[in-house]
Amino acid sequence: MEQRQEQAQRLVMSAAQLFQLSVLEETRAELEQHLYRIIRRARHTKHNGRKTIHPDLEQVADRIDSFENELLKQIRLESVRQEIGYMAEQLIMYLDTDGLLRTTDAELAILLASEESIIRQARQLLQQCEPTGIAARSEAECRLLHAIESEEDQLIDLVTELQAGMSLKQALQGITDVTERQQMKQRINRLPKRPVLPTSTVVTIPEAEVQVMDGQIRIVWYDIPVDASWTDLEEAKSFLSAYERRRKTLEAILDVVTKRQVRWFEGELHLEPLTKKEVAEQTGYHPSTIGRAIANKTVRTAHGTLALENFFVSKTQDGTSSFLVKVRMAKLIQETITPLSDQQIADRLQVEGIQVARRTIAKYRSGLELTRSDITNRREAND
Repeated sequence: MEQRQEQAQRLVMSAAQLFQLSVLEETRAELEQHLYRIIRRARHTKHNGRKTIHPDLEQVADRIDSFENELLKQIRLESVRQEIGYMAEQLIMYLDTDGLLRTTDAELAILLASEESIIRQARQLLQQCEPTGIAARSEAECRLLHAIESEEDQLIDLVTELQAGMSLKQALQGITDVTERQQMKQRINRLPKRPVLPTSTVVTIPEAEVQVMDGQIRIVWYDIPVDASWTDLEEAKSFLSAYERRRKTLEAILDVVTKRQVRWFEGELHLEPLTKKEVAEQTGYHPSTIGRAIANKTVRTAHGTLALENFFVSKTQDGTSSFLVKVRMAKLIQETITPLSDQQIADRLQVEGIQVARRTIAKYRSGLELTRSDITNRREAND
């Protein structure tokens, strides 16, 4: 029910609202890439002739240069008309930070002083490049491109129907076997909605640093560099408006989080239960907005740089969050010279009043790469 309501809500959203939502969901690194692309595109216009890349964003350029150069190499290996290849190279500048190209062919034709037919062929050329899904117009088209990559006719047909507006339930009605229908549903849901970009382009940059000064919590926000030489561009205006909305949303959320989790930010390994619903009630935002705002966002704390999602913890039977169990477990392993078994860790946590099964310890340990073999391999690599 909630998913259907969210889909219906998206349908009635204006283009401006959808843009603001996409900026809200961007990580700090993606935000800087977004800004870099706006400024770089501005350099290719004659708009007062003084657009420059801010020095603070030069590192962003370095992060994505290798990825774009790889796309250029792929384009230049294709045997196509020169004007198509050239236009495909120009389209790279208009890719969004997630690898999609949401700008319509009509808009691109105006921006690049070309014909729609040329833009369409150039987009198709770019979509033939790796990673799969690059330059798709939407998440639905990206999913279709991944289906086409599989070369499975049934999967392609079903995803094509979904892109045309059919519901997943309707598309699967033709499959009579229940097991086969369930398997196909899972396969469709696993198709990436965005290109799987190289991990080398993914950088974790915290949104803010939470400090304690004179017994008071202080939040230092890392702002993007704003240069008056490009802020008068139309694209920049909409971006800055969405960025301001994003900033206010995150400020409201982190204000609630720091007040509830004050003991953690003061240096204790302690977290209070906190849900998105509670934060939504205190900030006035919808719980789904809270979820989108905190996804993949990080903050710097006394215990290191942590995901904002880690501060939203459910209360277990003994009142300890899974995240806090992982933190305490990692600390035990680091403090002990002799390697500890899973059961020994469980026993030591139990002494501290933390009830957790040995099997759960093994799962957490594997996820954190803190198994005996992981630790041994790291030590041997450092010797």
